[in-house]
Amino acid sequence: MEVGFLITARLKSTRLPEKVMLELNNRPLICHMIDRLKLSNILDRIILCTSTNPQDKPLVDIAANESIDCFVGSEEDVIQRLYDSAREFRLDYALNVTADCPLVSLEYLEIILNKYVETGADFITCLNLPHGFHSNGLKVDAMRRVCEIKKSRETEVWGGYFTDTGLFDVVDIDVPPEYIRPDYRLTVDYPEDFDLLKKIFNHFGEDTYKTSMLDIIKYLDENPQLVKINKHCEELYRKRLESQNKLEV
Repeated sequence: MEVGFLITARLKSTRLPEKVMLELNNRPLICHMIDRLKLSNILDRIILCTSTNPQDKPLVDIAANESIDCFVGSEEDVIQRLYDSAREFRLDYALNVTADCPLVSLEYLEIILNKYVETGADFITCLNLPHGFHSNGLKVDAMRRVCEIKKSRETEVWGGYFTDTGLFDVVDIDVPPEYIRPDYRLTVDYPEDFDLLKKIFNHFGEDTYKTSMLDIIKYLDENPQLVKINKHCEELYRKRLESQNKLEV
């Protein structure tokens, strides 16, 4: 089975311009994510999925420099871009998260893949992990079906096509209590998010990309003042997500 990780990446962010190019320990944020994904023993390919907009050319260059695959597709139709990339590289199964999650959980990539082998589900999530650790598992044929039923070409927020239409088999993996921290936010949407990531990367140093999810959680548990840096950002994020999640089928 050919398994690929699809990194959704653009440089158009207005809240934190070109956020995935911001540097942590003298290396762009997206490169830390790539370093982390390269540690996985279940991935056959890592594919940076960006757009045809010339603004995103630096991401194409990063993919080449980091020796990973790259796919250039639709600017606004994100789920179509992901599906097209999966077809281009002949994937049997895809895992995905956006490029602003440099500490995505390697442990749960394997758990998601095993759950797919067990269930054959169309869409697999682990949403009770702290934001920034979780990822999605996508059956390639299910992506095709979404692309056939959707009526909009603006699909920056596309998860609802799987979870809200009642047309797909969806599994949200149970997360044990030691990983559940609803106030912990390890993604980068706002300046405060980046401020927290800087603290984490300063603490763990050059090996941050190798650090386990549990060790990062333990560090934040022991330093609750750090969690306060961006705690308010999750509400801002969810409000924006709700405003953008307008399905057209």
